[in-house]
Order: sequence, then C-alpha cells, then structure tokens
Amino acid sequence: MERIEILKIESLSREPLVVEGFLFKGSDKKAPKVAIVGAMEGEGILPLYCSSRLVNFFKNQIDRKKIKGDILIIPSINHYALNIGKRFWPLDNTDLNMMFPGYELGETTQRIAKRVFDVLQGYDYGISLERRPDPVNCLPYVKLLKSGFEDLETAKKFGFKIVHHRTMKSIDTVSLQYNWQLWETKAFSIMCPNINEVDNKISSQINQGILRFMGKLGIIDYHIFAGYESTIVNRETIEVIKAPKSGIFVPKEIPGNYVSKGQLLGEVIDSLVGEVVHEFRASCDGMVTCHYSNALIYENAVAFRVAKIQ
Repeated sequence: MERIEILKIESLSREPLVVEGFLFKGSDKKAPKVAIVGAMEGEGILPLYCSSRLVNFFKNQIDRKKIKGDILIIPSINHYALNIGKRFWPLDNTDLNMMFPGYELGETTQRIAKRVFDVLQGYDYGISLERRPDPVNCLPYVKLLKSGFEDLETAKKFGFKIVHHRTMKSIDTVSLQYNWQLWETKAFSIMCPNINEVDNKISSQINQGILRFMGKLGIIDYHIFAGYESTIVNRETIEVIKAPKSGIFVPKEIPGNYVSKGQLLGEVIDSLVGEVVHEFRASCDGMVTCHYSNALIYENAVAFRVAKIQ
C-alpha cells in the first residue's frame, strides 16, 4: 500500500488540511483501474466509514496477489467540515462536489477540487460515495446521470436492487461524476441514506457491491455471492407520496419491502393528542425505495417513494 499526500493547505487557526489517498498497485498492468472517493461533505459519515473499511480490507484482509488492477481510495476530502459536523466547506458554505473539475487559481474549494481531480484522471472506473441530501432512510443504490456518457449495463454489476437513471440538472455539470465521465472515466455514484451514524448492515451492503463490481470487471480476483439483477428506475417509474398534514411520523414499511396498492405504509400522529390524523397508503404495486427519516414530518414533505412494478 502506498499512502499518497494529494494536497496540503495551511491554516492560521488549526492543523493543515491534508488530503490523502491509499494506492494499492495491481499485479496485472492490463487490468482495469478504479478510484473510489468517500466523504466530500461533513455529514458523510457512511461514505467515510465505507471507504475506510475498504482501505482496511485491501491492506489487511486480501492476498495482495488477488489485486489485479490499481485501486485508489480517498476516504475523505473535507476534513474541516467533518470535524465540526458542518455539511459544507466551513469558511464559505460551498459544496465540494459542485466544484469539479476545479480551478487552480480560484476559491479554496475550487483549488481543492482541481488537485483531487488531477489525481483521479486516467482511471478506467470511478466510484463516489454520496449521502442523500434530503432527510430519508433509503436503500443503497447507484445514481447515474443521463449525461450521454453513462454505462447502464456496467452499473448493474454492483448488484444493488436499483439503478436510478436520473435526468441531469444544469448544476450537475460541476459534479465529480459528470466530469469524470467527460474525461473518459466510467463513473458511478453510490447513494447512502441520510444518517450520521455507523450502520454496519448498510455499509456491508455497499462494500459488498463495490467488491462485486471489482470482481466482475477483473480488477480483483475475488468473488462474493451474486447480488440482485438491478432494475433501472427513473422519475417516471417512482411514485412520490407526500404528507398532507404535519405531526409525528410512524413508518410501517422499510426500504426494500414490496407493497401492494392500498397497503398501509405509515401514519401521521397528532403530536399533542396522539390520534392518527393520516394514513399513508401505497398508490401502486411496487417496492419502497426510501422513507422520511425524521420523527416529526411537515406538511407536503415526501414521506415515501415507491418504485412501481411495470
């Protein structure tokens, strides 16, 4: 294992920001290479945990001869935000994942993105671990932008239940995934639930998917049990169920459960009287992909998303 210093930024008030990567050199020069990026924001606990566990796996738990292609893992970029529990870059509240490909003469986050992106170029595959921005508990899944460069068939090799093939927004042109794709790296984002705690079950699913992906592509000579035959979903195949009233949110179904039309999904309880003021019912046959994660739900908040069975 080679520990690489990607960048170092001096600080007047605290220790320097040092971003490091862990490079595992493969034994086969013809094998594909992959780069993995973990936490890019200060609330990305699962992305940080998953990527750090991958470093430990390749350092201590696998025969080095089984690593065929180069593997670069960058567990964290935005340490300052992680240290104080702030989502974005603390000094100007900017999102590092909206700064690519970066600019070496620009603002601090643009310069950080530029140095990181320079190191990431040239890899055949790129994986970024991202936390859902909205307050939801969800299945881990692959997010793939409709950029014209995406590879849906390869996205299925992770073996997750769903691949979200999402329409691009203008702001996505400065995301890591899009710029990786633009510079000829097949890039994928693995979306994690919005929780600021370690969930070993979810992290295990995510890392198994990444190892499964590497095994199928010949990056590592390591095989685990087959995953799911991923279903491609988009905005048209997802039913969004919102809360018509505010109150205490009590979900009855969890992400990954299959439901029938009319089935009870959850309830809103009057926070003062304790009565049920609304019942959420499935509007179609399908699978719950995510639900609201806070105990208190507000009017018009998205309570459930259900992937329709076609």
